[in-house]
Amino acid sequence: MIKKILITLIFLPFLVYSQSNYNLNLVGEFDWNGLSYDSEGSDIWGWRNTSTGVEYALVGLNTGFSVVELSNPQNPTEVFFIPGANTTWRDIKTWENYAYVINEGGDGLLIVDLNDLTGQTYVNFTNFFNTAHNIYMDENGVAYIFGSDEGNGGVIFLDVTTNPMSPSYLGTWDDYYIHDGMVRGDTLWAGCIYEGEFYSVDVSNKSNPQVLGHHPTPNQFTHNIWVSDDGDFVFTTDEQADSYIGAYDITDMNNIQEVDRIQSNPESNSVPHNTHVDGNFLVTSWYRDGTVVHDATFPNNLVEVANYDSYLGSGNGFDGCWGTFPYLPSGLIISSDINSASNGNGRLLLLERGFSQACYLQGNVTDLNNQIISGVNVVILNTVIPNLSSTDILGSYTTGNADSGVYDVVFSKFGYISDTLQAIMVNGQITYLDAVLNIDNSLPILGCQDSNASNFNPLANISTLFGGELNNSFNSGDYFNGDQHLIFDSYTNFNIKSAEFYAESPKLITFELRNSNGIVLDDTTHFVSAGNQTLQLNFETPISNGLQLGISSGNSGLFRNDQGASYPYNISSVMSITGSSASQPGYYYFYYNIQLDIPCEYVSTNIVDSYNDKKLLRILDILGRESIPTSNNTYFYIYDDGSVIKKVTIE
Repeated sequence: MIKKILITLIFLPFLVYSQSNYNLNLVGEFDWNGLSYDSEGSDIWGWRNTSTGVEYALVGLNTGFSVVELSNPQNPTEVFFIPGANTTWRDIKTWENYAYVINEGGDGLLIVDLNDLTGQTYVNFTNFFNTAHNIYMDENGVAYIFGSDEGNGGVIFLDVTTNPMSPSYLGTWDDYYIHDGMVRGDTLWAGCIYEGEFYSVDVSNKSNPQVLGHHPTPNQFTHNIWVSDDGDFVFTTDEQADSYIGAYDITDMNNIQEVDRIQSNPESNSVPHNTHVDGNFLVTSWYRDGTVVHDATFPNNLVEVANYDSYLGSGNGFDGCWGTFPYLPSGLIISSDINSASNGNGRLLLLERGFSQACYLQGNVTDLNNQIISGVNVVILNTVIPNLSSTDILGSYTTGNADSGVYDVVFSKFGYISDTLQAIMVNGQITYLDAVLNIDNSLPILGCQDSNASNFNPLANISTLFGGELNNSFNSGDYFNGDQHLIFDSYTNFNIKSAEFYAESPKLITFELRNSNGIVLDDTTHFVSAGNQTLQLNFETPISNGLQLGISSGNSGLFRNDQGASYPYNISSVMSITGSSASQPGYYYFYYNIQLDIPCEYVSTNIVDSYNDKKLLRILDILGRESIPTSNNTYFYIYDDGSVIKKVTIE
């Protein structure tokens, strides 16, 4: 189920403020303003001195590595700074009382002995690589170096237990470039950003790692991944505009399933960066949206419960919060900002938790005939953090809210009369709320109107519909040679019969219907001529979310609009074009004046031989309930002459 947290934006001249702060309180901050090495910030980690109990923030700056004492959270103080190669990327992890710092500017692996808090005991270790993008340290003292300048930039395994200041080489897995990753037990979870997938790798034998499974992420630019405490789920981010946190069931490596995805600030094009599992919560650095917390108690129902927005601005861009660390024993969450200090450089934030478990809401939506309805929008009204969920192909929804109380819940879908119900919601508890929607007979209902057909819909009043943008004249655009697509949800099985296209020159083009992972479900090839033309597609479209209408490759020279698209485009109650693959809003790709129909189906077994010139009274399912026929079910058609016809639609 796709869920979005809707945030109201306040538009002011030259500046857009993003979401307000909620359930996270700023208790202290530190910046390097006035110091010679002051610069923009990068990643962060935390460390506790077991001898004194004092906690520290380990912060990467463009200019080096800073250690900040947090014994007085209202007044953090820098203990020492080690200069290094000037670079945007600097990442830190710890093993016992040692810090390990990588960067993309050079110097290899900086190893700092934190037993010496003067900052004088360190070494730049360059034996196995010179630059790297990221590092992870597992519970056994193995360092995992990601995105180095060696080979494809996969992962290098180093043992730091024997000699923490001089690690030894254990092996590598170099099938793909890894942007970031983490390890639990003998399993590496790798964010293979350019593959658009996360990989699970058995690293029990460091000299011979084995792939266990892999799966694409929502925007196919897999940046970061973290595993749940019970090891049954992983959570990912894609470092792209308008992207998601994705949640996946990994109990069967041969059948990894996405179970939810959520955004912090939909339609603002904000970019998520790194998410971390902290018990039942996900704590995420979300660039211009700041530090964001989601309840992941039920991974199929992610609910935002807190946020602290430290950057005055919103939308697409790599400003604001780079990293966050939620694992200090004190409970403080420390976050590093790139450029939110008063002089536009890095800033350290100390945040106090004010959140608790969410209130969960779930249920089913059906019509008066007890038929499930997919694609119903479900909104809990008057919440501090607004929300939006939708029913899946089984008519089920999950959603939630940060705060307990009595709330109105609105259920709506094009083609149905909206309904508002009341729910009592309690923190840490699931409230069940089902809804029944009436069909709005004033709207066109697409379906088979032939009572002799096995998929006859007695409520249908139209056999074909057109939708999407009528033509390409609604706003600016040009002929385009890239590989982009429209994204849509389908709420019943139907046929995309045709669409209108505008071509720059004669060319052979393959048009594709794909699922949400980009796998081709149906295609057709046409030789297009210059100018506009209507082409037959006949794409058999299943019930699903995130389907794609695109082309097989670039260099098509088809027209697309580069602004002015107003999503969603709802075509009756069967199809909703929700957006495009472009990173910017307003783009509309290739498919204009899209024609849909639902062909009648006639696969049946007859109990009587003739039913011509008879009036259909009602349709019953095998339990004797009046029903609207769906595929792969048996129905009995009752006629006015007393005859009964049994019909079975085989999909």
